[in-house]
Amino acid sequence: MDVTSILVFCVVFLFCYYALRTPSNIPMGPVSVPLLGNIPQLAGKIPLLLFRKWRKQYGDVFSVYMGSQLLVVLNGYKIIKEALVTRGNVFSDRPHNFILDKMKDGEGVIFTSGASWKKQRKLSLNCLQKLGFSRNSFEVCIADEAKILIKLIEQNTDAALKMKDILIMCVSNVICGIVFGRRFSHEDKQFLEVVANMSEDAKYIGHASILMNCFPFLQYLPGDILGTKTILEHKKVFDKFFEDLYENHQSTLDVNCPRDFMDLYLIEMKKNSTLPNKEKKLTARPTGTETTSTTLLWAVLYLLHYPDVQEKCFDEIQTVLGLKRFPSLDDRSHLPYCEATILETLRIAAVVPLAVPHASTRDVYFKGFRIPKESSILINLDSIFHDSDIFRDPRVFSPERFLNSSGQVMKPNEFIPFSCGRRVCIGEKVAQMELFIFLTSMIQKFQFLPVDPCHPPNLEGNLGIVYTPKCFQVQIVRRQDVKSN
Repeated sequence: MDVTSILVFCVVFLFCYYALRTPSNIPMGPVSVPLLGNIPQLAGKIPLLLFRKWRKQYGDVFSVYMGSQLLVVLNGYKIIKEALVTRGNVFSDRPHNFILDKMKDGEGVIFTSGASWKKQRKLSLNCLQKLGFSRNSFEVCIADEAKILIKLIEQNTDAALKMKDILIMCVSNVICGIVFGRRFSHEDKQFLEVVANMSEDAKYIGHASILMNCFPFLQYLPGDILGTKTILEHKKVFDKFFEDLYENHQSTLDVNCPRDFMDLYLIEMKKNSTLPNKEKKLTARPTGTETTSTTLLWAVLYLLHYPDVQEKCFDEIQTVLGLKRFPSLDDRSHLPYCEATILETLRIAAVVPLAVPHASTRDVYFKGFRIPKESSILINLDSIFHDSDIFRDPRVFSPERFLNSSGQVMKPNEFIPFSCGRRVCIGEKVAQMELFIFLTSMIQKFQFLPVDPCHPPNLEGNLGIVYTPKCFQVQIVRRQDVKSN
């Protein structure tokens, strides 16, 4: 048998093998390649644009193969709501993920499933409520850090500024204040390293996880092509950072006078004897830094492109607060245009456009299709936020779409930037507080301008765990200087 015949035989064999092992009546999708699935179509492309195309071809429920792994993509508000709310008991698990499974060690709220997840979520919500989830204690922490943010920006008004590093450090300090009861100096080398590592990891984990899930043998290759070894080294740095804080809290814990989230968490865990020690120890890690700081970064970028929106926000702030009084959460109802600008940023930027993947808890029929147990489910929020039937001219940045005829904030039911159902983001309220106080404080004190007025930074981004804008610089002008001119 010659080489050509052998190759033909192998191709036919692989085609038949994959055709026979493909579950019947699964959602339709683009033709996949044996062994690789749809990776060749996705390589070098923007997944969200392909998903828009495939939705038109195959409908609101379609399938994609990453290697031999089935991913079911859900599109449109009605489909997503039915899956996550009406049938949330079926679609509330998390899929196995090679990188995240190695990183998380214990369980936690975001990536665990089943009974363990229910216990963790209930425990975390109890701690947040006791800490002051309603508002007050969190607002103080956020406002204090916002004032530090303003001072840091003021130090850079004479030069083009990269906002990303400052924003992520300040947002990280808010989370640290809530969880650990303390903030860290921006000169703290360990803190700087942890924050830089988290930002870098967010760019690579998504792509690395997909390929490692499909081809686990890649972990044994020399070098670090996918960045997975770097990610795991970063985990060691974070573990050391977290371990020091954890041990300090354990040794100084006063059950009658809890200081922060971790104290409350430790007290609750002492009462709960049903969870393993590793799970007890490692589930209080802070999350949400990357998503909130990235949303603020997108807000600044869109204000560069829409200076009229920036000035309307400033005029509203000046009318209500003036230039000196610092914004508070009590001002939200009096600053509807600013609030609408934040909502529009959450919509158009969609920093987590595919949400955190879900998984089916059992074999299930959904919208006439069979979805096997433990299939990965992608929630395509982009399909909602860029649906012209819901949001007119979806590619245009227009805060007015979130205001009614009386100028008050109006949120349509389809607006779910923090997802919905059982897995709705546990930190949604804190994130909304941060976005409001940080953004209004910055607009009150500064005017943001492109470094090159003729060529503002483009609005393209990079999709990792979050959708981040490409690196850009901004020119800062103090509002008092703008006024005097």
